[in-house]
Amino acid sequence: MPAPTLAGGRRSSCFLFCLALSLMVPLMNSSAPTPLYPFYKEQFDLSALDLTLIFGAYGIGVLVALVAMARIAGNVSDLRRLFVPASLLVLVGAVAFAHGTSLGPLCAARLLAGLGSGVMTAAVNVALVRFNPGHNDKLPALVATLAMVSGLALGPLVSGAALQLELRPLASPFWLIAALGLASAVATLILWPSRAASDATAPTPENTRPASLRQALRGIGLPFHLCAWSVFFSWSFAACVFVIGPQVAQQVFGLEDRGVFGYVICAYLLIAGLSQLYCQRMDARQALLSGWLGQCLTLLILLLACYSQALYLALLGLAIGGYAYGALFVGNARLVNQLAPRHSHGKLIAYFYATVYLFNATPVPLGLLVDACGIVTASNVALGLFLVIGLGLFALARRTRFGAR
Repeated sequence: MPAPTLAGGRRSSCFLFCLALSLMVPLMNSSAPTPLYPFYKEQFDLSALDLTLIFGAYGIGVLVALVAMARIAGNVSDLRRLFVPASLLVLVGAVAFAHGTSLGPLCAARLLAGLGSGVMTAAVNVALVRFNPGHNDKLPALVATLAMVSGLALGPLVSGAALQLELRPLASPFWLIAALGLASAVATLILWPSRAASDATAPTPENTRPASLRQALRGIGLPFHLCAWSVFFSWSFAACVFVIGPQVAQQVFGLEDRGVFGYVICAYLLIAGLSQLYCQRMDARQALLSGWLGQCLTLLILLLACYSQALYLALLGLAIGGYAYGALFVGNARLVNQLAPRHSHGKLIAYFYATVYLFNATPVPLGLLVDACGIVTASNVALGLFLVIGLGLFALARRTRFGAR
């Protein structure tokens, strides 16, 4: 009997929706603190460096989880063994963050949430593929993209609204995230396909032994590394905007209403999501180069905005930056899939994302610079440095031929 697919039946559609919601919730949790960072700084007497450490703790958890999941996720017959612990980690991380009142507990809570997010990302992506065998190759990627973009955009929207309405902004967004996570987890487990369907779609052992990571890295050439470091650069810039951006908005551009910055970030991430969907139809190299052009233009406009203290220029720069974020990710991710040999595809993809997720460390030196020189000097130096490096990588990308090896 053929295994049931996600396309068939109302129950399967509901299961698909619940899987997407389960992936969306951890992403909401990751972006929700963005407009709250200045509030944490004042309430708990934290430095700019402390804020970057809180941000980085989440990324460390995600990175550790993704590296571990790269080895085991595809070999787990019953994905509920991953889904349930991931849901618990996300739930505990959100609740702990809602109660955190100092640097240590806040970092620990974010680390737990990051671990849960990484495991959930792996489990849901494998489930989307496993329970949709051969029916629609584009559906799993589309659902995962929409879920992740929606989650990233909703996080700052919820916390920004809590700030404006003064609804316990340091706690209520994370209690809401915890409640959504619990509801989606319970619903997903109730709708989970039967054991027969799980067994029918479980992985089978391969006759060929996969190459080691060291073997896989040999001979892949500059294009593969350029793709990884291009996305690292793009996400590093976004990370600095998320962590230091609220202070820049307040002290450089005079944006006193902190909740509004949450809406700005929400719009930035929605533009990034629409960009990803639009760039799916473009040639991968074309998407990559258009993303680099947008990224460099963004940095130049933001430098001019900081110099003139013109808020409208900053908003224009972030809008273009949203497009660049999506285009660079889509272009590079597709090129990596083309470049990675089949016998070592999984390990090289894991290496790609492990490299990219190092971006969580980028805001740390910026936090040190802010504490030492002030927000105005630090933001100008950072934007200038990003622009110089970005122009260099853009020139390198234009000269590189991304042919399959």
